[in-house]
Amino acid sequence: MNLSDLQNMGGFVDAKPVEKEVKWKGLDGTENTGKVFVVRQPFGVIEAALIGPDKERSQGAMLISKCLRFGSDASEQMTYEQAYSLSPPVAWAFVAAINEVNAPKR
Repeated sequence: MNLSDLQNMGGFVDAKPVEKEVKWKGLDGTENTGKVFVVRQPFGVIEAALIGPDKERSQGAMLISKCLRFGSDASEQMTYEQAYSLSPPVAWAFVAAINEVNAPKR
């Protein structure tokens, strides 16, 4: 296999944002729905977020801040601090959307 073959087989990340609907139940029991964009990240970014030297930071918040975009044109990006401050049901809905976009299709 050469690099061109690898490219044609999807071996490199397509950074085009993927629109996903997210749903969560608020702490008051209210059902919430919204759309976000998930940007696939290359192996190096994911590895740095999960096993990087900064163990004081939340891995989930780092992934959310790197992978999600907001707004009708996917131009808004959440900071690490904003992701860290998310309500747990919202954060888990975002993590589920990230996993859906990045998980291999069976």
